[in-house]
Amino acid sequence: MGVVLVFDIEGDMALFRKPYTTTSMVSYPFPPPTAVAGMLGAIVGINHEASQNAKNARYWDKMKGVQIGIAMQSPLRWINTAVNLMKLKTLNEKMTEHIQVKHQLVKKPRYRIYVKGGEIYSELKHRLEREEFIYTPCLGAAYALATITYLGEYEAVAADPAAGFNTIVPAYEGLELDIVRSGSVFSEQVPVQLTNSRRLSHTILIYYTPPNKEEKPVLYVRNQGELQSSMVNGEKVAWFNAW
Repeated sequence: MGVVLVFDIEGDMALFRKPYTTTSMVSYPFPPPTAVAGMLGAIVGINHEASQNAKNARYWDKMKGVQIGIAMQSPLRWINTAVNLMKLKTLNEKMTEHIQVKHQLVKKPRYRIYVKGGEIYSELKHRLEREEFIYTPCLGAAYALATITYLGEYEAVAADPAAGFNTIVPAYEGLELDIVRSGSVFSEQVPVQLTNSRRLSHTILIYYTPPNKEEKPVLYVRNQGELQSSMVNGEKVAWFNAW
């Protein structure tokens, strides 16, 4: 089933803004696949060519064939605050006007990212092993600086269908949840991929169980349907389809 790179990324705060929010910033509780693609691009140093055109997101060309899994490793906590934004038209104009924009931030998050396949695999492994990241890693917003801890490269093996998932679970065709065994289950519609001009390509419904201080989250399903899964270092990973 191949080999998998595993790393943790954490910080004091995170902001993965939901696209429908405008004057108020509301965050996903975890990085959606589009944000993970940005993290991988930052680590290996893929130029998105936005300096030539602000709409460019050329790193998606390098993401073909990459599969990811995402797990929440810390209890879900929120920060609600207001941020001052200044109105500035030119460099010489005084900043006399400002507005306060409400922000919802994830407090002290830690996420585990699983990566396999794709042409960036070797370079990603090299950068993680050496702890050399070309661009500064962050958790959504540029001011939400992140720390990355490389956990290693592991062999992916076949998973027991009866075992519970330790990651976020994408709702591919035929997936049936076992809510009674899982307990609390939450859902989100998340962006999966963008085009090279930053247009939304497609989204997917996902399910997750937030972790608590005592134990890791476990989400059980009765039928996986088209969902791909494997065991990686003792954890059952649900894979997003390859980009």
